[in-house]
Amino acid sequence: MKEIQDGQFAFVARFFQAGRFDTASAWRQFSRAHGLRRRGRIGGRRYPARPAGRPVTWGYALALTGAFAALALGIFLFERSAWTTVPQAASAQTIILPDRTEATLAPGSTLRFRSRGFGRNGRTVRMDGKVYFAVEHDADLPFEITAAQGFVRVLGTRFQVETTADGTAVDVVDGRVLFAHAPDGRRQGRGHRKGLPVREQDGIVLTRGMHAELAAGAARPVLREPQTANPAAWASHLFRYEDTPLSAVLQELSAQFGKDLSTDQPDRRLTGEFEGTDLREILGLIEEALDLTIYIK
Repeated sequence: MKEIQDGQFAFVARFFQAGRFDTASAWRQFSRAHGLRRRGRIGGRRYPARPAGRPVTWGYALALTGAFAALALGIFLFERSAWTTVPQAASAQTIILPDRTEATLAPGSTLRFRSRGFGRNGRTVRMDGKVYFAVEHDADLPFEITAAQGFVRVLGTRFQVETTADGTAVDVVDGRVLFAHAPDGRRQGRGHRKGLPVREQDGIVLTRGMHAELAAGAARPVLREPQTANPAAWASHLFRYEDTPLSAVLQELSAQFGKDLSTDQPDRRLTGEFEGTDLREILGLIEEALDLTIYIK
């Protein structure tokens, strides 16, 4: 219901023009067209308008009123239908938005965006589930995401947004991301009034490798340690490690590729970057760098 009310308010705000719907002016035009005389007041009593020489065509007036109502309703419904929805799928899917941004949706996730004017008038999307974004850089037109209670704004970068019953989480692969509470639901407070544009001081700025979470009902996100070194690797196919225990590396690769990996030297540490979807190629590079053997079961 709130979404419908917000849509109605946006419609009125967009199409309202001061003086455009002047009821007094409309009555004068209608009176002249149908020969009505306004008789005014005498002794505090109002005398209604009377026809002058020919009957009033009330059917015509009602039809005209209905036509205007139908036009307004049509415009309102068109505005509401301007959102394009990418439906849920059983497997990961990648779409290219009109501004050439790539969005990879995890199974069961949805994405919505305004197809009309996207990339020209704005770059705003709504999502639910887990989506990885590779956003085209545009310094004049930020890319903005509303995900449950979370709000994300970027100029151009690679990052992941995930919503669950517990809240919203953001992981940054490259670039700079502003993560805050969505403006429509922000709590009232000093410098934090509902409806104002989201500022950097309203949230936190994330850069490469950082992870933050906004718990359900919380006012601001907080920094957290990511559960794995590369939480967006399922979509980015990029693996980065900085002095990471080999046991943690193999655990992450096992989860990503669905294989049971092990080694006789799990305490060795790895620093490196690998990109691709070929597990054996990645393992070959690790074996060569550390001079050891990794077993696949």
